[in-house]
Amino acid sequence: MDIPSLILLFVICAIGAHFVLKWWWPIIKERKNLTPEQMIERALQAPVKCAQRDASKFGSPIKTLVIIVLNANFLYGWLWFSHRSIFVLWLGLAYLTVGFVVQHLVKVPSASEMIELNIWERFWLRIFYAWFWPVYVPYISLRK
Repeated sequence: MDIPSLILLFVICAIGAHFVLKWWWPIIKERKNLTPEQMIERALQAPVKCAQRDASKFGSPIKTLVIIVLNANFLYGWLWFSHRSIFVLWLGLAYLTVGFVVQHLVKVPSASEMIELNIWERFWLRIFYAWFWPVYVPYISLRK
C-alpha cells in the first residue's frame, strides 16, 4: 500500500472508532452496577436521545433544519463559484467578515442561544447570522 492509501485507511478507521465510542460512551459512563440487559437497553436508547437532542440544538427542530440547510447551501454555492473565480472567494470572505462585525455590534446571536452549543455549533450559528447581516444593519444605531 502506498502512503495516501494508508492515510485514507487511518481516517476511515478513526471515523468508525469515533462513531462506535459515541454510541457506547453513555453506557460506559453510566454503568453503575447495571446488569448486561440494562446496559444493552441503554445502548439502544442512546442514539434516539442523541438524535432528539441534535434535532433541536438551535431551538426548535424547524429552526435547526433551516440553519443547517441554508448554511450548507450557501457555503456550497459560494465555494463552487469561488472555485471558478478567486475574486468571488475574496468577495465572500469580505461579506462574511462584515457579517461577523455586524453581529458583534448588534449582539446577535444572544448568549441564551449559545449557552448549550459546542464550539462548532456556535461557529455554524454565527455563520448563519453572518449571511444575513444586511438585515441587522439598521439595529446598529438602536443598540445601547
